[in-house]
Amino acid sequence: MTAFESVEYVEPETVPEAVERLADADETRVIAGGYSLVPLLKDGIETPDRLIDVSGLNELRGITERGDGVAIGALVTHDEIATDATVAERARALADATDSVGDFQARNRGTIAGNLVFADPKYDAPAAFLALGGRVVTRGPAGGRAIAADDWFRGPGTTALDADELVTRIEVPDAERSGYVRTSEYSGYAVVGVAAAFETDDGVVRSARVAVNGAKPYPVRLPNVERALVDEAVGRVVDGDGATEAATAALDDVETASLLANDAATEEYRRQLVRTYCRQAIERAASEP
Repeated sequence: MTAFESVEYVEPETVPEAVERLADADETRVIAGGYSLVPLLKDGIETPDRLIDVSGLNELRGITERGDGVAIGALVTHDEIATDATVAERARALADATDSVGDFQARNRGTIAGNLVFADPKYDAPAAFLALGGRVVTRGPAGGRAIAADDWFRGPGTTALDADELVTRIEVPDAERSGYVRTSEYSGYAVVGVAAAFETDDGVVRSARVAVNGAKPYPVRLPNVERALVDEAVGRVVDGDGATEAATAALDDVETASLLANDAATEEYRRQLVRTYCRQAIERAASEP
């Protein structure tokens, strides 16, 4: 008997049914695109008793404009986000991040919810989601809740999602200026990716959020970079000087001892990549009108 043959497979017809089936078993996993989960099942890293396939729940699909931003269903794929004009206009960093996904299967099968739930450091969307200050909306036995991006990522592969909760959508607020850039390895996954988002007033940066994936085992913000950007003249950021100075502060945010190290990059090389791509992300964000 294979590992898959020993797993109960459930296809709920509604979100409430999915939540109910999540709550009444100890070792349950939700599957949709399956791009992140299936390899873990094959390798025996994940060994659930029950798989709940939510791919047929159309209420978890779609991209909707809201007064202050965009709501994106849990099952929306990277390609759907990358090619959506509303996302590109109102949250460009997320459009950039999903457009960066190089693997054809990941782009067309991988979902935004799966990307955020697995929180893998080589994924692109988490940094953009964090820089944009989005929210994950969930449904569980006790009802629904919205979890802010700053509270979502708890550690390596760990998020604030409870075992009996289902992600139903993510929400990202309008960003006046935002962007995401990354460097990748031969596999197409990100080695380091940086997202920047900021608001301006009268030609001056008034607030900024900058986040990185691939530097540490989970996405983190770069507070020293953010502080360096606030009160900076937009023109100086666009010209490059302001972006370069702010990006240098990233070296204080990512100490070598705390960084990831693998075949793709050493700790020190990864640290320098953070600075380089931080500057590029800031310049891309600043280039928006």
